Amino acid sequence: MDHLHIAKEIDVEPLRAALAAKPHLFGQHNARATTYGSPHSQMTDIWVRFNHISKLGPGFNDEHDSVWYPAYYELPELNDILFRLMGFVQGERLGGVLITKLPPGGSIDAHVDQGWHAEYYEKFYIAIQNGPGSVFNFPSGEIHAKPGDCYWFDNSVPHSVTNGADTERIALIVCIKSDTYKELRRG
Repeated sequence: MDHLHIAKEIDVEPLRAALAAKPHLFGQHNARATTYGSPHSQMTDIWVRFNHISKLGPGFNDEHDSVWYPAYYELPELNDILFRLMGFVQGERLGGVLITKLPPGGSIDAHVDQGWHAEYYEKFYIAIQNGPGSVFNFPSGEIHAKPGDCYWFDNSVPHSVTNGADTERIALIVCIKSDTYKELRRG
């Protein structure tokens, strides 16, 4: 199993509205998009939580305790979503939190996430804005999410995104240590 729909109708509208009102938050840290050959070159991010930015460079994905980035304090709408998700998935530790934006016609090339962070945490995707034609692709099938849908996904298998919608695709990616969901990867 490489993905699983675990929740729907999460109230993401307050977060979507906050993001629309604060477009300056996107692209403040663009290392994922500007790294040569990056599958993420067509998107922009908001880094909410990860390794301390002063450690950017070789070893950035090595073992670390994630910290809040300034964007977190500008988006209090995240609190309810993040901590309800932690409880729902029986989370033991919160890792990286990322908000991604992919323009209409954009894509994220097929890739596998690597490094300590990708192996230690389970990944959860919550659709914030996702129009018809925006597809999250996996070997076993596709995700056609509606805003408020939440999926666990196995980032150790090739995955990609195509945004055939006429609107931007905005996604919240939350990394949580959860033995309950780690078993899905092993199963």
